[in-house]
Amino acid sequence: MAKILVTTARNMYGLNTIRILSAEGHEVFAADSIKLNGGAFSKYVKKSFVYPEVSKNAPSFVELILDFVEQENIEYIIPSFEEAYVLSYYKEKFKNKVKMLVEDYEKLMILHDKYTMTQLSKQLGIDVPRTILLKDFRRSEWNFPFVLKPRKNRAAMGIKKIDNEDKLKKILKKINIKNYMVQQYIDHKQYCTTGIAYNGKLIGNVIYKNLREFPESGGFGTYRVSCDIPEIIENVNKLVSELEYTGFICVDHLHDSKTGRYYITDVNPRMSPGLYTAYMAGVNLPKMYIDLIDKPQTIKEQFAPAGHVSYTGFLELGWILSVLFKGKFRSIKDYFKQKKVHGADDVWDKKDVVPAFITLFTMLYSAIFGPFYKWGDEEIFLKKTFYEDKYFQKTSKLVELERKYCEDHSDKKEKVLSKH
Repeated sequence: MAKILVTTARNMYGLNTIRILSAEGHEVFAADSIKLNGGAFSKYVKKSFVYPEVSKNAPSFVELILDFVEQENIEYIIPSFEEAYVLSYYKEKFKNKVKMLVEDYEKLMILHDKYTMTQLSKQLGIDVPRTILLKDFRRSEWNFPFVLKPRKNRAAMGIKKIDNEDKLKKILKKINIKNYMVQQYIDHKQYCTTGIAYNGKLIGNVIYKNLREFPESGGFGTYRVSCDIPEIIENVNKLVSELEYTGFICVDHLHDSKTGRYYITDVNPRMSPGLYTAYMAGVNLPKMYIDLIDKPQTIKEQFAPAGHVSYTGFLELGWILSVLFKGKFRSIKDYFKQKKVHGADDVWDKKDVVPAFITLFTMLYSAIFGPFYKWGDEEIFLKKTFYEDKYFQKTSKLVELERKYCEDHSDKKEKVLSKH
């Protein structure tokens, strides 16, 4: 039995990790930047604490984590969200004090930046949408529709489909051009992955698609089913092999039904919602994480077969209400006609009910008040957990990687830091 700290415990996949590791016999601790988080109230958590905002107060965040590690004799840390990038930036401080399977900061940043990730993928022969930095955009060279996308963001925050000149002009007045890129719009189905790699080899993985989302027009997956798509596995393997990558990695693809091609559009070098879908399919990623640290030679590859389901019950209810209010009765009819596949709720557990109600409350709060933030799509459910690069000095190693994968990308006048 080991003592394990799970951070960003409000996440559903953070909560999943807590429950899975407890079932494995470990002693689990939880932490987050807000007090009201589902994981902290799980019956499977021995002790929890609150740390500062992970980017804005990064040094204090790191010191508090280290103090807790020493105080409770924590052996492992499993980050569930973008605090992983901050822990990586300060990785040397954790050396010989606690174990983490977190990749070097520079590799994480190459993947986190959607532009550098796209250029890397293109070099590896992976299909990507046509992409250009917004600062280099020439309207005469693009037809509507196309997509404006922040280079560094998460989920679908800030992504705008541009259909006409008026919309383009309005959006351009609101954004910082240097932080955005333009991307080809693809009429698509989306497929996501959640996996873990070790020394450049994909060890465990699930591919899944969202059959429903909330909000109904597009958002968080409410019902997920695993898929078997060799082309996607091949793409993920190319990325992890090139970077000799270790850690969680999650990759989004768009499938163009006209051409049959799978386009990479996003990579999150961290945990993601597919973790419980993988678990339902027999791929225990939290256990793999621990075992890869201590006994990597014993781990066998595990890839989730198709047809396994996880869902989020209260979000499914939200989807039903959403389509009813919009009068989309055919969608409701199709819902009840759909062949029911045995799955499991990734939040509700009758033996551990409190986290579900807290998660429901915090997500409702986000849904109600989120529209008042920025453009109305700010994910305040995850506020204070985001990585923001303005608080971190760029390293010379990161500049070298940027030049390797997109030579004209780096600002030569930019101040860099050789060591942090």
